[in-house]
Amino acid sequence: MKMTKEPVSRKKINTTQLTEWNRTVFNLFWKIWLVILFVQLFLFIFFEATPECSRAQYFKQFILIPSGLELMVLLGCQLIFTKLYRPRLRRTVSLYTIFLITAFAGITICVHTSVNMLQALLLVPMMLTPLYKDRLMTLVQAVFVIILYILSDFYFIPNASYILPDNDFSPYVELSIFIGATIATFFILERVYSTIMVNEDRSKHDSLTHLYNHESFYEELDYYRNRFEKKGKAFSVIIADIDNFKKVNDTYGHAFGDEVIRKVGKIFMESSKNDGFAARYGGEEFAMILPHMNPMAVAEKIRSDFESFGFETSEGNRRFTLSLGAAVYDKAYKSASIFFEEADNALYHAKRTGKNKVVLSGSYDAEDE
Repeated sequence: MKMTKEPVSRKKINTTQLTEWNRTVFNLFWKIWLVILFVQLFLFIFFEATPECSRAQYFKQFILIPSGLELMVLLGCQLIFTKLYRPRLRRTVSLYTIFLITAFAGITICVHTSVNMLQALLLVPMMLTPLYKDRLMTLVQAVFVIILYILSDFYFIPNASYILPDNDFSPYVELSIFIGATIATFFILERVYSTIMVNEDRSKHDSLTHLYNHESFYEELDYYRNRFEKKGKAFSVIIADIDNFKKVNDTYGHAFGDEVIRKVGKIFMESSKNDGFAARYGGEEFAMILPHMNPMAVAEKIRSDFESFGFETSEGNRRFTLSLGAAVYDKAYKSASIFFEEADNALYHAKRTGKNKVVLSGSYDAEDE
């Protein structure tokens, strides 16, 4: 049966992802709101009253109204999307984020119409679009900011009726706004970069065990091969396979099988803390790269630790075993996969000769197979 790729518009977001997204987005917008409020209060300190505008009028027009509106939008969105409504589609989540940041930008520029440079802040929402991972959402955000610019430029939406006079106070306005915009942009870019880095890191790991995945393992194996070719530093590889794992699944169910896999993953992770690189190579197969030529002690400890662990089942306490194969990279190989076969053959030999053991490549005769 031919598999079809799920359209972006139908991609769903689970509860954990939604909670993380809300925490990320609202944490960012609270920071932006505080930066805007700080800039407004800073300008208020230096503002000198005029016949056209008292300090009370200035405070209401340029601090109370914009900060209040932004606060209402922020609290309203946070209440709706964390308590009252939990969207399930990724595009829905992206759309309410677009609405939130566009509203922030729109309120700011419509209140401070006397500052020419402020309309450039409409470009700031575009910086969040990499988080959406959706070309259409980037286009939607672009359309939103263009429409907002047109509305503000032609005064189709409410705007400040008071124009700040050109006096000693003027330089503080644009300087403060520029510094505030720079800080807000920094917060946005910091969030975008950190989110991208987290996603890249997750793509390199197995979701069940949190070990590195198959692709990451081969990338690391290539690194060690290249290091051997340049510096002559040998290394070793261990492969492990859970014995009779199909029987474990058939007897106790796949959920229990996942627990067994997690346990092996935990042992591998603990064993690789100091100097190893551990990965979940396949379904019930695990692999580790060690930057030295002595894999047997590590492999034996992994085997022993797993064998000694008791799993609680409906039939009482049960123990399971691992078979492991190891190989040392102390000579040149044409490719990483060819070398990997050395450890794989050792694992196969361990399986064929009784299981629950560690076999080093080259420690047995080929005829034994």
